[in-house]
Amino acid sequence: MAMNSPLRTYLIIASVLFLFIVNMLRTRKLELKYALIWVMTSSSFVVMAVFPGTLFFVARVLHIELPVNALFLCVIFLLLLIVFTLTVAVSRQATRIKNLIQELGLLKEELKSGDK
Repeated sequence: MAMNSPLRTYLIIASVLFLFIVNMLRTRKLELKYALIWVMTSSSFVVMAVFPGTLFFVARVLHIELPVNALFLCVIFLLLLIVFTLTVAVSRQATRIKNLIQELGLLKEELKSGDK
């Protein structure tokens, strides 16, 4: 089965994205806990590019008329998943920062009261 040009382009872009994420993990520029969602996203793009029938299957199961609309739905879902994951990470960091500021304030107060 010959691969058409748009599919080949899509596969190349998805593969480059996947390799970029793996390289970022390897060089420790991206932590694993944040990279898992990106790895999942890029690997799903690779799967959809290698097996375009999955997109037709998803469209059929969700009763979507055109497979391209199913692709848009999948991309929007994955983007929402990424935003949710990053929101959870930001929320955790905000809590940690608040706790550290409170602890620093207590330590400063303790040092002031110890000097007197």
